Amino acid sequence: MAALAVIAIILGFGFWILLPLLRLESFRAGEYEAAGELKDLCALKEAAYDTLRDIEFDFKMGKMAEKDYLELKTRYQGEAAEVVGQVEALEKSLESSRRSRSRDRPAGKTPV
Repeated sequence: MAALAVIAIILGFGFWILLPLLRLESFRAGEYEAAGELKDLCALKEAAYDTLRDIEFDFKMGKMAEKDYLELKTRYQGEAAEVVGQVEALEKSLESSRRSRSRDRPAGKTPV
């Protein structure tokens, strides 16, 4: 009787471990690439913001000339704006692909 209980427990754990492999996949392979690109863009955005904060701090502490400050500030603001635009465009693209995919999904085929 104990052997039967052990077998049942092993089968239950085996099913629990394999359950993610049996579910309907709700992702597309292309999303991984886009998600990686989005992560990289967000890192670039944060780096540009950090640089802007550092430039502002250095200028206020008197470590940087006003001419250099204005030049660097303009450069990094432009870079940050460009990256933010790319992030927003990629997010819109991902969202529209998710919406179209949810509309295209056949009835009764919802992910578990």
